[in-house]
Amino acid sequence: MESAADPMVRVVDVRKRFGSHEVLRGITFDVAAGETVVILGPSGSGKSTLLRLIAHLDPLDGGRIYIDGELNGYREDARGRLHALGDAAVARARAQVGMVFQRFNLFPHLTALGNVAIAPAKVRRLRRRRAEERAMELLRVVGLGDKAEAYPSQLSGGQQQRVAIARALAMDPKVMLFDEATSALDPELVGEVLEVMRSLARGGMTMIVVTHEMGFAREVADRVMLIDEGVIVEVGAPGPFFDSPRQERTRAFLSKIL
Repeated sequence: MESAADPMVRVVDVRKRFGSHEVLRGITFDVAAGETVVILGPSGSGKSTLLRLIAHLDPLDGGRIYIDGELNGYREDARGRLHALGDAAVARARAQVGMVFQRFNLFPHLTALGNVAIAPAKVRRLRRRRAEERAMELLRVVGLGDKAEAYPSQLSGGQQQRVAIARALAMDPKVMLFDEATSALDPELVGEVLEVMRSLARGGMTMIVVTHEMGFAREVADRVMLIDEGVIVEVGAPGPFFDSPRQERTRAFLSKIL
């Protein structure tokens, strides 16, 4: 039985390669329930790949990922080999993890309300009225209760990304992943999305965030992690991480972005 101290996310010796290139080379870390972990790193370091593996969007090449104590999307045989689960079980595993991407990927033919309500209605089989009630609640959470009937083309980039966050929350995930969720936004729209993320962190949502927003990382993260060339270089509380990093690679990275 899992105890209260067990992590919400456990990543153990995770490996991933594309062709001859090993993108992730044995990543291991835990994320406690209610914790916000911010992941930093240069382009191509494996950050986005790691999030996709946690969300079960790509297959593992090695290691294990557990969500709330359960092996996510796989079963393990008596010899310790992983086997992919069937489609229904994989859908349930994916529903435990909400992911927000750089691009909003909203359905252009659906309103904001329709975009948020569609997955609970189709995947979780909620009655349409209940799915729309829940969608409306979440649009209010992200500050868009007055935009429920607007189509994506009628919304700013920041508003579209907030709809995307509400859409991810609609499946009641145990953990939220953000893959550079503000990088495609105009600078003046970044703040409104970060404020929603701050609110989620304050509310106790378990979050793993890939971002280049250093102010957000320093203010909101419980821990900050640097990944480079597929390995964890350094991890620590925001203060020590930014003010007195232990590793030379961390110091070199921060000197270029701060």
